[in-house]
Amino acid sequence: MTAFMIIVVIALFIVLVGFSWYRLEAFEGMEKIIICVAGILLAWGITTILFSISSNGMDYINQEIEREISKILVLVFTPINGIAFMPYVSKIMSKVKFDELKKEEAIKKVGIFCLILIVIFFVEVKYLTNIQLGILDVASKM
Repeated sequence: MTAFMIIVVIALFIVLVGFSWYRLEAFEGMEKIIICVAGILLAWGITTILFSISSNGMDYINQEIEREISKILVLVFTPINGIAFMPYVSKIMSKVKFDELKKEEAIKKVGIFCLILIVIFFVEVKYLTNIQLGILDVASKM
């Protein structure tokens, strides 16, 4: 099961970088690498915050179990969250660089998209909470 999860997570990260890389057509190799790494770090930060919010008030048996669950869920949800916003933002960045889109319009589009993402993140917090409650329920039955 662990090998399967590792393969799935690697595949998700490959998809994330691939989608973003393709959308960054206006940028050169090193710029693309920097933007992709920055996007992954941003997605990791957002996912970590969402997990912290969702685990608030959870009664874990010990800190070790909480850390392990945190590692797994953050690792799985980081590329998913990245796929939710990085390709779209990458395309807008390319359009701005090609002068196909004014910076003011780009900021407006990204702002509206961020509002949509906030709603999605509220749903994700609920989902992460349910996952953790399910894990704790299974652990208590063992």
